[in-house]
Amino acid sequence: MSLRRVVSSLAAAGCLLAAGLSIGPGPATAAPTTTAVFNNPVGTTAEKAAIQTRLVELIDGAPAGSRIRMAMYYATDATVPNALIAAKNRGVNVQVVFNDNDRTKAPYAALVTALGTSLSASSWILFCPAGRGCIGNRVLGSVDSINHNKFFLFSSTQGTANVVVQSTANLHTGRDGLGGWNAALVLVGNTGIYNAYSGYFDDLKARVVNNNYYDTGRPAVTSGAAKIHFYPRQESNGQPYSDPGEDTIATVLDNVACFGNSVVGTQDGTHRTIIRVNQTIFSRTYLASKLWALDKAGCYVEVVERYDPASSSEVTAMKNLLAATTSGYGGPVVRYYCAGDSVWTHSKYLQVEGNYYGGADRTITWVGSHNLSYNSLRQSDETLLQLEDTTVFNAFRTNFRTVRDTASIRSVANGGSATCS
Repeated sequence: MSLRRVVSSLAAAGCLLAAGLSIGPGPATAAPTTTAVFNNPVGTTAEKAAIQTRLVELIDGAPAGSRIRMAMYYATDATVPNALIAAKNRGVNVQVVFNDNDRTKAPYAALVTALGTSLSASSWILFCPAGRGCIGNRVLGSVDSINHNKFFLFSSTQGTANVVVQSTANLHTGRDGLGGWNAALVLVGNTGIYNAYSGYFDDLKARVVNNNYYDTGRPAVTSGAAKIHFYPRQESNGQPYSDPGEDTIATVLDNVACFGNSVVGTQDGTHRTIIRVNQTIFSRTYLASKLWALDKAGCYVEVVERYDPASSSEVTAMKNLLAATTSGYGGPVVRYYCAGDSVWTHSKYLQVEGNYYGGADRTITWVGSHNLSYNSLRQSDETLLQLEDTTVFNAFRTNFRTVRDTASIRSVANGGSATCS
């Protein structure tokens, strides 16, 4: 090659570098899209870490000057915290809220050192007050309120603005993280929902108590095909906390009709509405009774849950789901893991495939940190994200079937009793 050609080639390469372009073959970073992400705790190492891996990709994709916010129950695994520290070190503003924890323990200590605790700074870490959430502080029986949130907000990542990730997983290698079934929803292009989450995050930061935050703090926000619900939510004045009158999921189920579809639902010619529930904690007993009644009315009801026989409310809820019926529909189909099993579901989602609020052939998913427990409804800082999106719905439906059909999951026929022996 002549000297002129060498100089010419070097000059061309310099122009490409100056333009921020790659001169060699390399993978392009695709802009994030609205999508569902699931891990598989009985799969490969990569499958177990699928949600964690996507989070790290988004954190790594945040440019200097942008902002990442994370609200999380707790962390023992350093993978995501380390990615957040690296982001801060390259100029990203990183703000983190955890439930009360020992800030001297790993990985909190590293975050405290890297982010600092000054809330007037651009980056910081905050712990909710001891024995309560950042917003909820109600005690029911011996159960305290907590900040149970599991969401991430990216003002910009991978070339895209205002990205929300709503996860069900804690930053942990055990069954409530990599070692159990979990789900995450990446929501892109919905500024209204992003702004609502951001306002909620500001309220977590402020740590002002409001045990009826759902109604008097930041009411549910609808934007496009999505709706976000914030908790805690208090029962009506004078009613017991177990009253279903102020319960988002009870309202959802009250507005499900079992017939009237022509496309979705059961594919046996009747197109009955299908309701799918995948829950770590199912202890709101009246919701179990409502699902049983909907199945009797003609809906097809499927439930996957982690079951704790030491919890009296979970035992009652399970009995309500499995109550004997003379209905030709046979009662809800229930599959469950026991609390002592080596793997269980830690997901928290609900699907309605069919007739909802008078509209036939709808496909809606609800996912968040919110369990079907009284603690999630009445006491704790929680979020529940609702989305009507066919692609996302189909992904969650596939995941539900995968979890439902795993070899280690337990089953019990209608009219029987769930056991963990």
